Amino acid sequence: MAVVRDSVLPADRGRRDARHHHERVRRQIGDHLRSKIGEEDIITAGPEKRIRVPVRGERRYRFVHDRGQGGVGQGEGEVGQGTAPQPGGEPGEPGTEPGEVMYEVVLDLDEVEEILFAELGLPRLKPRRSLEVTSEDVRFDDIARVGPLVDKKATLRQNLLRNAKAGAARVGGIEKDDLRYRSYRETPQPRTQAVVICMMDVSGSMGAREKHVSRLFYYWTVQFFRRQYTRVEVVFVGHTSEAFELDEHEFFTRKESGGTLVSSAYRLAQSIQRDRYPASAWNVYVLHTSDGDNLATDNPGTVALVREHLEVANLVGYLEIASSGLGPRPGRLSTALEAAGVDGLVIAHASDDREIWSALKTIFARDGVAEAVAA
Repeated sequence: MAVVRDSVLPADRGRRDARHHHERVRRQIGDHLRSKIGEEDIITAGPEKRIRVPVRGERRYRFVHDRGQGGVGQGEGEVGQGTAPQPGGEPGEPGTEPGEVMYEVVLDLDEVEEILFAELGLPRLKPRRSLEVTSEDVRFDDIARVGPLVDKKATLRQNLLRNAKAGAARVGGIEKDDLRYRSYRETPQPRTQAVVICMMDVSGSMGAREKHVSRLFYYWTVQFFRRQYTRVEVVFVGHTSEAFELDEHEFFTRKESGGTLVSSAYRLAQSIQRDRYPASAWNVYVLHTSDGDNLATDNPGTVALVREHLEVANLVGYLEIASSGLGPRPGRLSTALEAAGVDGLVIAHASDDREIWSALKTIFARDGVAEAVAA
């Protein structure tokens, strides 16, 4: 039986240590960014802005000289007995122990998004018949006698074969007939395209905090879609007791008041999807954010519309923004949706911007995500 051992060469060990260090630093950066995704300096960062992230220095295990701390292992005692903590120095005295090393990593917005979005995915993305021309996939998978790109390996192989036939199995004396070139072919690739319908409750019951959390959730949602998938269209819908389509700027800035009728938003989203985004050609994702206040008599109709959406949609995601420190309450929309037990419906809860990342991971879970062809 063959035994495979890890290489113990210093160079291999150095590469392994460097890789582990990079992974640990990347985890620290990711943890910091996820805890700060609601902060102004990240949200308002433009392409040219740099974001500074503090990172703890990683200590390497090593032998150190005795620092003169006598008494270790001396005197009476029993196995397993702990030692009392030693008193520290007086306030203001300079210390002699090594401190924690901190340094800053400077990232641009593209790097921030790459780290943040590595854990997210668009669930159950499936190939659809595209209404547009399919993209061409170029593959260099053949060898030819003519072409612009010399294949060095194939050329040397051909030279060796020719010399071997002449009785000298060696490489040398390359002639024109030895030259081989990389050849490519274009194969049509189906586009995987998706439409995401973002619905937001902007009624009077949504206070400043609820609207802030809602807009923050959609800000990162839109950034994620546009980075990960080049063929994604986003539709913005606001609703009070009636629903209306908005452009992106209005969606994130418009102020409304009035009552709440959630079914109006799902009904408008259904109309938009049927008219402009047929399920035969589009992966359909429907998202909704609200504080959960809805007319009790409207909840059954909303549940029915959610079921109808899921007949064609890949996912319906609902984020309910609860009062700070409180979970879902009886009579909320989430209670009605959860009681309905609709397959494919994903419900998340958040009360402030610290819980946005958890909501994003719940709705855009990577587990079981189908491989998407971004075109």
